[in-house]
Amino acid sequence: MKRLGIGLLFFAWLYGVPFLLIAGLLRRTSSPYLATDAAARSFGATTDTLLVAALVFNLALPVAGLLLARLVGDRYWTHHFLWSLLGVALIYALFGMVGNGARAPLIGWTPADQQPAPRVTQCIPISGGRGCPGG
Repeated sequence: MKRLGIGLLFFAWLYGVPFLLIAGLLRRTSSPYLATDAAARSFGATTDTLLVAALVFNLALPVAGLLLARLVGDRYWTHHFLWSLLGVALIYALFGMVGNGARAPLIGWTPADQQPAPRVTQCIPISGGRGCPGG
């Protein structure tokens, strides 16, 4: 059962981190058409969360797996996690190169005419008697 848990850590790093990085970078380089500024900011925040989580998991999972494999005394997974540290460095280097091409504003594109009109909370009368409902 111990080997299964350690193996799950390894495969979560091997497949999960690249998935999160690719999803985050695709979102980062896309230019979504969002109707409101709040939706665009939400899109940007989600994209940042994906990328930060991928970069944190990229280091945390192999280190945790290596420590766990050494604690249990499993030489097979210790060997795998030692080599995965090379993969960690490779992922950081690739992300650094690809990330330079993805330096765009992260709030998306919102056309000014699509923004909802601000809510009017008070009435300012206009000369001539028109402008305020009811007088």
